[in-house]
Amino acid sequence: MRKALSSLFIVPLLVALHTAPAHSEGLDVDLSKPDVRLDVSFKGSELLLFGAKDRDADIIVVVRGPDKNTPIRHKKRVAGIWVSTDEVVFEDAPAFYALAATKPVDFILPKEILTQERIGTDYLNLKAKSAPDGVDAKTIQEYRDGLVRNMIAKGLYSGENAPIDLVGKQLFRTTLWFPANIQVGDYVVDTYLVKNSRIESHQSAQLQVHKVGIEAEIFSFAHEHALIYGLLAILIAVVSGWSANAVFRKRG
Repeated sequence: MRKALSSLFIVPLLVALHTAPAHSEGLDVDLSKPDVRLDVSFKGSELLLFGAKDRDADIIVVVRGPDKNTPIRHKKRVAGIWVSTDEVVFEDAPAFYALAATKPVDFILPKEILTQERIGTDYLNLKAKSAPDGVDAKTIQEYRDGLVRNMIAKGLYSGENAPIDLVGKQLFRTTLWFPANIQVGDYVVDTYLVKNSRIESHQSAQLQVHKVGIEAEIFSFAHEHALIYGLLAILIAVVSGWSANAVFRKRG
């Protein structure tokens, strides 16, 4: 039974890799789909990343994107109410970060390489663009840790690396999950071939997350005609409020 299941996976994988355009020395990788499409019923999406390597080595897969300035606020309890006080903005923080590997990344690569390649949430090297006066490095680190915790809680960052399944010594596969709250934009999928604590080969692929259907039309209209879209939103809100008020008055 296990042999039959392996054959079902290996045969289409070899066929796909034979025609796959993405290639680097000792490494072939491809995605089951070139994009992620968001519509009104989108509840998340899985993509299969699969590939082959020509040696006994470990694989790391990182999905990033898109980078943006991201604020994190400190909350205090004031008169029994939680309110936001100080704010630190981190420059070019990825809006999404997913990690998969054949082993925990700390066992595969030394910290200096993990930091250089920004592999793992502990090594994202998030830099503060703005912060309140008098905030020291230790406090900035606490804000940084808070940002990562928030993104993990939202399902947008990987707290631990997902597994990569190996078939023999050459073939591998992993499933990439994109949650319902994923942002539109360009994403990068980096695949690393690691041997003896060194990156032997590295391949990057582009992945686009975009809206389709009526949501795409609304999204485009809102960005191309921001003023008109804002006025229409206000008008709809006013009409809806007036209509609801009229219904309640009639029932009263």
